[in-house]
Amino acid sequence: MWRPLPSVIMPVSAAMITVLSAAVTIAAPIELSTPPLPSAHGDSSARAAGNPTTLFVNFEGAVLRSGCGNDAKRDCSTLADFFDGYVGPFNGNTTQVLSILQSVRKDLEDFGVTVVTKRPTDNRDYTMILYGDLGEQTFAGVAPYVDCGDLWPSDTAFTNAYNSSNTGSTVILQEAAHTWGLEHVDAPFDNMNPFKTVSVQSFTDVCEKIVANTDLEETGGICNQVHTLFCELGEQNSWQEMRHLFGPPVPDTIAPTLEITSPEPGSMHVFPVSLPLRGIIDDDRHIQLYELTIFRDDTIILEPKDLELDLELRDPPPGEYNLMIRVADEAGNSTEESISFTILPEGSVLPEDPDDADEAAGCRQSGRSPAGSTVWLLLLLLASRRRSATRPSPRS
Repeated sequence: MWRPLPSVIMPVSAAMITVLSAAVTIAAPIELSTPPLPSAHGDSSARAAGNPTTLFVNFEGAVLRSGCGNDAKRDCSTLADFFDGYVGPFNGNTTQVLSILQSVRKDLEDFGVTVVTKRPTDNRDYTMILYGDLGEQTFAGVAPYVDCGDLWPSDTAFTNAYNSSNTGSTVILQEAAHTWGLEHVDAPFDNMNPFKTVSVQSFTDVCEKIVANTDLEETGGICNQVHTLFCELGEQNSWQEMRHLFGPPVPDTIAPTLEITSPEPGSMHVFPVSLPLRGIIDDDRHIQLYELTIFRDDTIILEPKDLELDLELRDPPPGEYNLMIRVADEAGNSTEESISFTILPEGSVLPEDPDDADEAAGCRQSGRSPAGSTVWLLLLLLASRRRSATRPSPRS
């Protein structure tokens, strides 16, 4: 029986990496540690080739359980003691999370691997990467073993919380790939190379020499039942193996959902007023960069791209407002929700709510001249306030 040993990648050294915003500068090759060894799978049968899988990148951290093997669904890990039973959350912002995800998704776009940031709730298997604070560790990422043929499809691997999408996505992909049965290779442009010497790496469609350690010592390989389907003994084609395991990409056919949380439907407000237009967007592949289209009646008044609906309507002129908000995900699936409210002329008195008179009174504002009706068409474009979230480049 093989004893599970960790796969360790990218020890952290200030001399090796300089992080500037979301970019990473490599001053010298980043050396990785000895590759992992596989665990025995007992009576496990081979995974059916060509079946899609899910990669759950967990940015929220987890309390780990030991003594129950490796089971992402129950946060079980044979490496739990490495982290004193806990991995802290990623402390970066939402835009950094999106940038990391876009890089991971780009490298997996040829394969049937769906990348999500919410734990799947159905009975499907998934690999979990815990991307966060690993505590006092000298490595950047670790997997429990190389899982030849992905016989155990619910493994958990770990990645330190890099802000750079370039570094973070490479560590995520290499540790996930170890749990799918891929080993290190002597190829600088492949994600499975044990050095970070180039800025762009991917799963390459080339037979590359398998190496046993960071001295690039060639070896015959461990998972040859899969490797030799595409290459000579001692070589690995990472692209072909990924395609063999998971098949072609799975189209995104599920539309996002939108719940408008502000303003209240049918609410009344007195001009002038600053009115938040906010809502919760959700999707099976959240998070994404969504295309928002905001209509007043049949007129488009704003078309932002953002991670959420978070706008401020400043001084919309008096009138009845029927807004329709359309949200489209990156695959073009869309949903629509509507909201209606009324802006009363300056100096108007709001109808008093007997159950909440104070709240109604708090909506009364005055002191400025009414705006002309043409102001509304420019209102959101010129005076919207929303959190900045421009589309990051796939590799930064």
